[in-house]
Amino acid sequence: MSDTTISTYKKTLTGSIGAGMGSLLSPSGRRYYILEHKVASKYHKIGEAQEIIVDNIEIGRDSHCQVRFDESFSTVSRHHAAIVKDGDGWKLVQISKTNSTLLNGHPVRTEWHLQNGDEIQLSINGPKLGFIVPTGKKSTVASIGLTRRLSLFRQQALRPYKTAIAVLSCVLVLAVGSLVAWNVLLQGDLSQNSRKLAEQIENAKRDKELIDSLYTELVAVHGDLDETKVALLKSEQQLDDLKNKFNKIIVSAPTTSPGEISGTYSDTYLVICQFMYKDEVISYLTGTGFLLNNGYFVTAQHVVHYTSLATKVSEANERVIDPEAVENYINEYYHAGEIDVVMTCISSTDHFEITYNYKNIPFSVGKVETSDIGFVDEGGISHMARTYIWGDQDWACLKMKKKGNLEYDSSLSRNLPVQTRLTLVGFPAGQGATSNGVISPAVSEALTSRQGLEEDGTIMTSNDNTDFGNSGGPVYVTKDGKYVVIGIVSGAVQGGLSFKGRVIPIGAVFR
Repeated sequence: MSDTTISTYKKTLTGSIGAGMGSLLSPSGRRYYILEHKVASKYHKIGEAQEIIVDNIEIGRDSHCQVRFDESFSTVSRHHAAIVKDGDGWKLVQISKTNSTLLNGHPVRTEWHLQNGDEIQLSINGPKLGFIVPTGKKSTVASIGLTRRLSLFRQQALRPYKTAIAVLSCVLVLAVGSLVAWNVLLQGDLSQNSRKLAEQIENAKRDKELIDSLYTELVAVHGDLDETKVALLKSEQQLDDLKNKFNKIIVSAPTTSPGEISGTYSDTYLVICQFMYKDEVISYLTGTGFLLNNGYFVTAQHVVHYTSLATKVSEANERVIDPEAVENYINEYYHAGEIDVVMTCISSTDHFEITYNYKNIPFSVGKVETSDIGFVDEGGISHMARTYIWGDQDWACLKMKKKGNLEYDSSLSRNLPVQTRLTLVGFPAGQGATSNGVISPAVSEALTSRQGLEEDGTIMTSNDNTDFGNSGGPVYVTKDGKYVVIGIVSGAVQGGLSFKGRVIPIGAVFR
């Protein structure tokens, strides 16, 4: 089999997180494929069909590979091969330099297009995988249930992304530091200390032993680096190229122009809360959160708590709790501490994950009033469902180990003039998480309806077009040429009615 080279293989943010978000939130029209395991291993049963919903995966023994084999497969490399989306199809890419990859019995030296029914083998006498492309009604990701898609998203999109960000962040720091020092060297009025520093850096570039020592230290901290990343440490031009290539994951400085709201994107996070009962996803919520320059991650309280209550109209034409509604049982079990929450937060530059339940929630939250509403199911068993009354208490915050770039003004948030223009950033219905594979939240505008705060302590707005998923997002005003956070999108539930245009002042959180 002769090879055809289409493009150099690279593990990308677009192919992992971007494609995963597309499959999770916009599955219609997105195709996927199945890898059928023809050999039993520690991680997969023989005959197991593994759906792949992201655009690029790696196969091997490394713990970050989406298709993993255990250590008993000695001829399978840690990073053996990859499958990458190419146009409307996929291609198989050889990664390992020591062990071969075979397609239908023929070795693949670089890469080759895959067809439905192909057989992939990892080295001679190694494990085999069948490549299957579903057809008909099963041909798109939309045919996979939401619970299964959430599980596949965590396995295939988030697992490789954690290490990639850590390694690339380290390399980027080195790159930017080296380039800055080189520019300083070229200036004619440098201080003596600056000149010495620049000379040391220049000498270090020519000192192979120092470069090798640096590489050894990086390996000790971050694990194995591939040849491309090693080369980036050894060439000023390649360092410059790296900065340009990965500019999307460099944390942006605070914007100085009201027209540059994109400067806030790196500190605005898509929030996905999966509610787990006995390791199964039974419900989920999406919202928005943001990281302030005081080191606090902020969102709406109803994004991190399960508060849904289902009602129905009684024979007396009154709105009452529906005793058969699944939402009420989830609510009850959550407040009993029997449901775990896996909260994943993703921005254009970062992501983190927190697992908690109602009894050990790590957030500081507004002081809420709760009421227990009883109902009886058909079996005569009494149940209690808990609901929240929010007002200006619909907020939650978590102290992080790092600080964001977003500034805030507590005093201004409590006394905004009428018709102040507000800018709202977030992920309505998850939109903005799949913009060309890049996390890029949606932006909308609103006006304050009245001077100051309402009786319940919130800011009333008009002309806003927020939607489900905007909750917890930052609300800005422009001050001294910069965007400043003054509130949190709420949409709190009061009196059984859902209100849009309610904003929690940031002064309710940080007084």
